[in-house]
Amino acid sequence: MPTTMTDLGFFFDWLIVDVLPPEDREWHPVNLQICDPARPTTVVSGGPGRRRWEFMRMPDETIADLNTEDTAWRLLEPWQLTPENSELERHAVYTFHARWADVRRSGRLVLAGDAAHQMPPFAGQGMCSGIRDAANLSFKLDLVLRGLATPDLLDTYGPERSGHIQHTIGLSIELGKVICVTDPAAVAGRDDFMLGHGGDPDKVLPPIPPATLTDGMLYHLPDRSLAPGSGRLAAQGRITYRGRTGLLDDVLGTGFVLASTVDARACLTDDQLTFLDGTYLPHMAEVGHLSALVRPDHYLFGVAQRTDEVGAVVDALREQLGQSAVD
Repeated sequence: MPTTMTDLGFFFDWLIVDVLPPEDREWHPVNLQICDPARPTTVVSGGPGRRRWEFMRMPDETIADLNTEDTAWRLLEPWQLTPENSELERHAVYTFHARWADVRRSGRLVLAGDAAHQMPPFAGQGMCSGIRDAANLSFKLDLVLRGLATPDLLDTYGPERSGHIQHTIGLSIELGKVICVTDPAAVAGRDDFMLGHGGDPDKVLPPIPPATLTDGMLYHLPDRSLAPGSGRLAAQGRITYRGRTGLLDDVLGTGFVLASTVDARACLTDDQLTFLDGTYLPHMAEVGHLSALVRPDHYLFGVAQRTDEVGAVVDALREQLGQSAVD
């Protein structure tokens, strides 16, 4: 792949310990982050019957010192876990990075998940970001492989995901700056700041990355500016369609959805309806939007506020898929 990696230089070594504790043990809280300057520690659920501990490597330790079974048991002692009452399933030292690939696609090669980005674990968004990659990429690959779109459509994958990834990595770093603090003066400043704001997450923690796309396979106005409403995550409510009631995604399944406050068929030509090929037309309650065209990954491709705009949104989708109005 002809790509470089942008690396923000934020990395730490942590010992990961997976344990099968006594079955009758209850954990309160279930997940917690201990911001102790003597040893920043994470304790989380590892799934049914499992717990995970993560211990940050301190400056006076080597990776070899940290990554031993004896060290793992020593660090687990404050939780009354011993070889006699628990099973140590695994231990390993991981180095967390904050970096991403600058190019995601080269011909038939495409990067996704950990191959495309790595982030500190403190926002819990590593696997989530990989799932978002797959949701974005899979429906585009499907369209290309079925001959419904040109391969150029795959070039929208990188720009659409890169902005969100960079925001997510930034959030993870800012949380890491709260957690991975060992200097006494810095710890005191952090604690004073948090206590001074009453521990309110909205005031003491960085903002969550916006759930919007800013470029890519989206509806643009004639001046190439992004049309209002395009790129946002679509709302999901309960609908009834053909006798079945449930959440929109469950009732309609995958595919493009044209949601409208009116019967959109009255706003579309026969050619445009043929292109949509069976798209469902559930009612939509979002104020000011006559129709909304939702992508398979649940982002809004575009919205129409007037009946004469509905066809333009559909044609814009067809054009971006590489299909002309006369195909």
